[in-house]
Amino acid sequence: MSRFLRPAPLLLTLNAVLFLVFTLPRTLQERSLASRVATLRAEAQRERGQVEALRRRAKAIQANETDAWRFFHAIIKSRQATLLPALAEIHRAAAAERLELGQESYSRNEIRETALVRLQIALPVKGSYGQLVGFLRRLERSKSFVVVDTIGLTSGAESGGEASLDVGLSTYFLATPERSGA
Repeated sequence: MSRFLRPAPLLLTLNAVLFLVFTLPRTLQERSLASRVATLRAEAQRERGQVEALRRRAKAIQANETDAWRFFHAIIKSRQATLLPALAEIHRAAAAERLELGQESYSRNEIRETALVRLQIALPVKGSYGQLVGFLRRLERSKSFVVVDTIGLTSGAESGGEASLDVGLSTYFLATPERSGA
């Protein structure tokens, strides 16, 4: 039996050396590769998410460009084609709801770096809650481009009574009668 035991330490040493020279580096390399593959997969997934976000952003930009074109070529018109119809529609909406109108005031502002002019209208109105809501709904459905900028309660009575509001409206029109590029 001792004849077989003498070469055993030599064989164990040789086996350990072979393990350290061949098997251990390969095992470590495989672990490193597996870790790298996992890292690359995570990176690829992150990149796919970024590409999808960029696609959504490009789609939103395209929709904004379409809306801007429609706004400047189909909705916004010259001063003559915008102001009188918009003001008439505001007054019709107030009359239809039997609101009392106070003294309106106007301010005109050119919007920098565009061909737009903003006409702000300060409109004091007095009426019941239902009348005021009806007035705002009519403006919302208006064919004219009218924006409700502010609504401020100036006085109100007990429930069921009348309230006085300061309504800030805006309408927009082209600074020049001709549209460039249209």
